[in-house]
Amino acid sequence: MQRVKLKQRSGDTRSRLIEAATATFAERGYQAATTREICVRAHANAAAVNYHFGDKLGLYKAALKALIGRQEASIEERALAEMPAELALRTFIRAMFENLGGPDAVDQYTRLMAHELSEPTPGLALVVDQIIAPRARLLSGIVARLTSGSARSLHTRLAAHSIMAQVVHYMHARPVIKLLWPGWHMTNVVRRQIADHVTNFSLAGLRDAAVFPRRRASRAGRGRRIKRR
Repeated sequence: MQRVKLKQRSGDTRSRLIEAATATFAERGYQAATTREICVRAHANAAAVNYHFGDKLGLYKAALKALIGRQEASIEERALAEMPAELALRTFIRAMFENLGGPDAVDQYTRLMAHELSEPTPGLALVVDQIIAPRARLLSGIVARLTSGSARSLHTRLAAHSIMAQVVHYMHARPVIKLLWPGWHMTNVVRRQIADHVTNFSLAGLRDAAVFPRRRASRAGRGRRIKRR
């Protein structure tokens, strides 16, 4: 009976440490946060971090994994593959905007990612492996379908980066946007409007990019015919 209680306490300590670490890392970033303040916040012994996670980096990675698991949008790759390409892109972008957090709060995920991207840690590889790379592959596949190109081509990858850059802008520039537009609030309705705008804007760009090479080739062909005359 005593062993069961000890296991429960140990599990509670680990959970409290992850919860406290997530909040602290989101507020202060990995470099500025200390294990001491995390332990105080978690009401845990100072040696608890080393016992459960090995070190500060181990705790940080555990917090990242927990946060990624809670935050990750459920995007079914098979479902997107079965949709028409334009609908798949719209669904994908809407899911990305669903990850921006509450109506006005800059949530823990957004803040932690902002810290990670501005001051990368060894945990960045985990973020890339579990979030960025799968999304990049999924989006590149959709773009390739829209442009009848290869998912691995430079053109497709650049187009996918351009689309994601629009989403990331609304993630990290939210405080700036609120100063530019004082009455602006990231409500669910506004989030859906922005997602649809990004989709329509991206589709227009992809259509133009697909037509432009043909226009250029056509102009080159006319130029050669003129020279022959």
